[in-house]
Amino acid sequence: MFGWKKNRLRRQLQDRPVLSSELSDLRVHLWQASRLNDEQLMQLVRWSRVLIHEKRWEGCSGLDVTDAMKKTISASAGLMVLAYPDWYFDRTSTILIHPRPYTGRTPTTTNAAGVVGEQARSGETIYRGPVVLNWQDVHRESVRPFDGHHLVIHEFAHQLDMINGPWADGFPPLPNHVNESEWRKALQAEFDAACEIVRRGDAVLINDYGLTNLSEFFAVASELYFQTPENLSEYHPGVFELLLDFYQLDLRASER
Repeated sequence: MFGWKKNRLRRQLQDRPVLSSELSDLRVHLWQASRLNDEQLMQLVRWSRVLIHEKRWEGCSGLDVTDAMKKTISASAGLMVLAYPDWYFDRTSTILIHPRPYTGRTPTTTNAAGVVGEQARSGETIYRGPVVLNWQDVHRESVRPFDGHHLVIHEFAHQLDMINGPWADGFPPLPNHVNESEWRKALQAEFDAACEIVRRGDAVLINDYGLTNLSEFFAVASELYFQTPENLSEYHPGVFELLLDFYQLDLRASER
């Protein structure tokens, strides 16, 4: 689609009045809606209209993708970019939804016979490809914080991470007021510190998967930032402040 045509359609979708039913739907599909002000809620509704319209939504394993599914996923993704209203994850054209966690081929893993193995997955992100999710986890995590996991936020955090290039490295594009070099050094230091705590035999809030590399550290920390911001702020205050620099949205209940 030509850029001018896309922008015109986006404006048309956003210029429509926000209906009370849209706000009600948002509160149903996104528990964090209770921590947003009226302006943010309306912005999120308008943003979600665009994402729902522009992406291809495909169900897998016989799943019929409903409007409720689209609204839930788009609201969670939109929450992440409230500070960047012109970001629509343009490098992602398709969102694939499985009914539940699924198995996927892992080309780099083979058994003794040279057969490609399969691995259980909740979701995945492919550079300039689809975002893959499963509805069982998405629905559960969208209505309550539970244990701090949030599949949509995790996979779309990887998409934000890859705006700078095809390799997710934990460093998304930062706003102009943030010193990129200092931010990078600080995130690396937080990652190293968390890994050292685990090596000593102690526990950290960010799970083991989040300590795989900086990319997963950023994605898992982003889940906690939006799902259990109070916990992240208490146990990893440095990480919380770095993500606040980027997301520019503070959802802690004490800040309401």
